[in-house]
Amino acid sequence: MNLSHAIRRQARAAVFGLAMVLSAVVLRAQSAISVTDTTGWNYWTTGAGAVMIDPQSDQQTGQHTDDYVGDATHYGMQQKAGTIGGTDSVMWRFRFDDYAGADKFGGNGGNVGLGLDLDGNGSVDVMMVMSEGSGNVNNRTRTIYFGTPGTDTNTGPSSTSWTIDTNQTTKVSLVVNSTYDLVATNDGYNFAGTQDSWMTFAISFANIQAGIRAYAGASFSNFVYDYTAKISYIAFTSTQTNALNQDLFGASHDALVNGTAENTSTWADLGAITPPIDALGRVPEPATYAQLGALLLAGGWVAYRRRSRPRAVEQQG
Repeated sequence: MNLSHAIRRQARAAVFGLAMVLSAVVLRAQSAISVTDTTGWNYWTTGAGAVMIDPQSDQQTGQHTDDYVGDATHYGMQQKAGTIGGTDSVMWRFRFDDYAGADKFGGNGGNVGLGLDLDGNGSVDVMMVMSEGSGNVNNRTRTIYFGTPGTDTNTGPSSTSWTIDTNQTTKVSLVVNSTYDLVATNDGYNFAGTQDSWMTFAISFANIQAGIRAYAGASFSNFVYDYTAKISYIAFTSTQTNALNQDLFGASHDALVNGTAENTSTWADLGAITPPIDALGRVPEPATYAQLGALLLAGGWVAYRRRSRPRAVEQQG
């Protein structure tokens, strides 16, 4: 009776310790966030662990408002997650080379896209494009669409294509100051000598999960997007919702020029895709898993030792 009680007690202690570690991670992720946040962001890195940077003036059409910029100290791409109005959401923050006015992307509208590699094999599995309409800034629509990649490998600029149905039921309309924001940077640094801008948009876990399940293919029909979902990303700007033709974040101008060595390279070779990161934009820390493993191992070892001792006594008798 006493032995059984001791084993149960040790098991409960191990489970409790595991729960504490996990809850510490999850609770931290569930803090309230806002598209106007200026702190708490996690910058994107390459697979080698370096800050992902983007050259100035490498945008194909010469529009600075659509030109990603970023260096090792002035991060160009950032991510975080938490709750917006009590709803679990993920946000991305993009730095551009010019500022056309509050909530005014691309001067007269444009498209910002993310490609999601859901299984870590280097191939984009679903596209997510935020499309901003033109005209008076107060009357513009800003909508997130999802797209299905083409039949090629989708592992680099030359092998990637996708289609988008703008009538899809999974599209998400953004709201200024709630799920969309565009402001001038305030860190005192301007890449082209003119004011840079920050664009931020957010989407709920439920909505991004619905888009993935609907457009990433049958193998991802049960995909779960939560704080721990590991996804690799690319980012780009384009003149159309179904094209990658302005700027690929993390790569040079030639990455989008047909026939160049860069254009036929993979996202990884270009340094334009993140490693698998969680919703907060963090690469999973091996130490966290080591701590969990050590905790479970310690609990199991104690239980084993408790079980072994009585057997030794019985054998001696």
